[in-house]
Amino acid sequence: EVITQSLERDVAEFSSDYQRLLDAAKKINPDVRFLLLTPLAHLDPEHRSAKAIQAFAAAVQEIGRKNNAPVIDLQDFAVDAALRKDAVHLNEQGYRALAVELAGLLGFSSDALTTPAFEALRQQIIRKNEWWFHRSRPANMAYVFGFRKHEQGQNADEIPQFDALIKQEEERIATLSRLQASDLKPQPERLKSKFAEFTAQEIPEFTVHPDWEISLWAQNPMLNKPIHMNFDASGRLWVVSSEAYPMIEVGQSAPDKVIVLEDSTGDGKADKAGVFADGLLIPTGIAPGDGGVYVAQSTDLLFLKDTDGDGTADVRRRVLSGFGTEDTHHNLHTLHWGPDGRLYMNQSVYTRTDTETPQGVVRLRAGGGFRLNTDSLQTEIHFRGLWNSWGHQFDRFGQSFLSDGAGFAGLAYAFPGATFRPTPGAAKQLDLISPGNWPKFASLEILGGAAYPKQWQGSVITCDFRANRVTRFSLTDDGAGFVTKQEADLVRTSAATFRPIDVKQGPDGAIYIADWSNPIINHGEVDFRDSRRDRWHGRIWRLRYTGGRTMEKTDLTQASTSQLLANLESGDTYLRQASRRVLSERSDMFASLDGWLGENPTETAKLEALWLTQAAGNPRIELAEQLLAADEPRVASAAVRVVGQLSDPLSDEHHIEHGMAKRWLSDAVKHDHPRVRLEAIRALAKLRTSEAVIASLAVLDSQTDRFIEHALWLSVNEVAESLMLQLAYASMEEALPVNEQQLQFILTNVKPELAQGFLRQKLASSGIPKDGSGPWIGLVGSAGGPQELRGLMDAVVGETLAPSAKEQALGALARAQRLRKLKPSGSLKPMLELVQKAESPSQVAIGLLGSWKVAGSETTLGRIVTESSER
Repeated sequence: EVITQSLERDVAEFSSDYQRLLDAAKKINPDVRFLLLTPLAHLDPEHRSAKAIQAFAAAVQEIGRKNNAPVIDLQDFAVDAALRKDAVHLNEQGYRALAVELAGLLGFSSDALTTPAFEALRQQIIRKNEWWFHRSRPANMAYVFGFRKHEQGQNADEIPQFDALIKQEEERIATLSRLQASDLKPQPERLKSKFAEFTAQEIPEFTVHPDWEISLWAQNPMLNKPIHMNFDASGRLWVVSSEAYPMIEVGQSAPDKVIVLEDSTGDGKADKAGVFADGLLIPTGIAPGDGGVYVAQSTDLLFLKDTDGDGTADVRRRVLSGFGTEDTHHNLHTLHWGPDGRLYMNQSVYTRTDTETPQGVVRLRAGGGFRLNTDSLQTEIHFRGLWNSWGHQFDRFGQSFLSDGAGFAGLAYAFPGATFRPTPGAAKQLDLISPGNWPKFASLEILGGAAYPKQWQGSVITCDFRANRVTRFSLTDDGAGFVTKQEADLVRTSAATFRPIDVKQGPDGAIYIADWSNPIINHGEVDFRDSRRDRWHGRIWRLRYTGGRTMEKTDLTQASTSQLLANLESGDTYLRQASRRVLSERSDMFASLDGWLGENPTETAKLEALWLTQAAGNPRIELAEQLLAADEPRVASAAVRVVGQLSDPLSDEHHIEHGMAKRWLSDAVKHDHPRVRLEAIRALAKLRTSEAVIASLAVLDSQTDRFIEHALWLSVNEVAESLMLQLAYASMEEALPVNEQQLQFILTNVKPELAQGFLRQKLASSGIPKDGSGPWIGLVGSAGGPQELRGLMDAVVGETLAPSAKEQALGALARAQRLRKLKPSGSLKPMLELVQKAESPSQVAIGLLGSWKVAGSETTLGRIVTESSER
């Protein structure tokens, strides 16, 4: 019922906005004619989105009727999956088929659509559209036209210069639109910068931790300007590099690349480098997987694949689009596979994203992280906030840790839904786990494996790019969360050109560092066209622990399934994660899983099996149930999170029935370990009911901390309206489903208007008991607004309360003033009169006269002070 009501509201809002759009067009041109198209039907008519799409299609039909505009119904078009990019979007073949369909419906011949002349015209239009994209939606809007425009020079003046290029392309389009033979040649592309000036860079001299050694693994011309990197399961390093960063120049074609580097001889240096893809526009993230590689660039998440084995991508597919570009070093970035087989991606604070998935539009209007199922394209927000989170890694048990490239707060621990500074509109934000003030960090790796000694296992490595150093933190438990401690640097230099911005543990156990190699690292403070912005250099450094083992490089794609399963129990970060990725893409994995578990019945093996089956879309629910009772609380915590993900009724992962999930998670919220309780709070919220959130309030019977309280605040506010409605009905029946402590948490953590509305209704129906029994006096003091406080004051001065209840009420009024700076509405004179006529006035009441600054109370307060001093 709630979902139906929400859909009705959404359709009504859509119809209203659509009509406003048409009305605006009519104002611009009264003679405008409209041709409306409905959305495509969902390929799966039983999918929960199918009904919503049908409702929006019906709304388009109705809008067409109201505006006397023809409507082309696409609900029965392209029902063949071969014409779809995903369940609701066309692919290139689908759009060609749609062009033929529309041409026929409009009375045009579609014969020309397959001719060489038409393809030449199409390519010319695409080129014009590239210039129009930069003109109509320039990158770095925050710096070009926005609130940081004072930091830049001529960049705003550049944008209209695209008009001349667009005009040239329009003239060529006009010629080619005749669809006749033409001697027009494609215009040459300019890839190089007009502003940058080459300056040779010396190799930096480093101060290195005494237990480590550093060597140069790769440098230009093998690569230049690396931004992000990840190793694949074959041991090759995939790098996105950008010469265009931070902003494309007028007339410059997209020059950026995906580079694949490899040390094929094992001598500690890359000897192979290949361009896998070019023509990219400031790519900011890369993750090999699904038989190809995912790349974040500009507004898009792309999937690139080599199908003919020549080492270059011949498939380029836009997976999702609509990601923000308001600041190119805030664009979609930090692509990383999670243990659950989902692709995690971050964006930063200035970015505004509206990306359309088959399940609906996902919006994120600041920093945060996404969790993407690359099969169904189900996309959810994993965390919110952080200024510039250019680093994300999971520990052995699936917990997320992030770095922040601004904000000066260090490193973050993120659980599902965690909300950090700055998150617009968030009443509460979780502090990070690095006490004190810190520099800006980029990237994050967690070391693990035989290449490192015991004291280095689990160390967090990150890059301080401004201070030209790579540093280390240790990580320890802190209640339900964690706390970090700064350890000695691994490497540092005074050379300004050493700009470490990414760090990864490699297949050989060494640490690999991506070096931007640029004296200008900061984004907006230096003009985008400053000639010192280097476009040529770039390095990858290899940092090796001298007393450790060098791990043998293995092509895991060629390893047996049994060997890959054995690798899942490894402490080696790279080996475990890469093996997990290969297994999740193997169809024979399930056939080998039971045998492996029989030989390895450990809790960690069962957890890995649970993650594998979740990634493959066929989760083993019995493993989840077993692991909820794991002896190792870190395993139990991970299992609780999986149960929550598999219990979400709005997710394509939904496999666990509501009642079963609620029983399991209601037990988990009472677990001895605080992190299990935290995960249970957030997992219960996945059930999306107020009853489930009420069950999570049982955590208040145990010791809480800032992490648990934040998780509970998130869960309560996600269902706040329905929760308060349920409590209001229950209150009228004198059958509240929560105790006094739980009710106080709810009322002091939901929006004030919700809490005050509940209290107002309660007090209007039954008032405050004369003896002060129940939680109501305290709740008015902690959550009531001026109107509710007025009612409490009236009860005090009206002599309707017993003496003990009166003192309790005065204390509640004092707490509201002291802690929330709130006082009763209306005249406060009755409190003055109460004090004046009392033989021995309450000290709390006297204090309220002063803190409320009650008019006319000066004489009374002076008399009381005088009498007190005389006594």
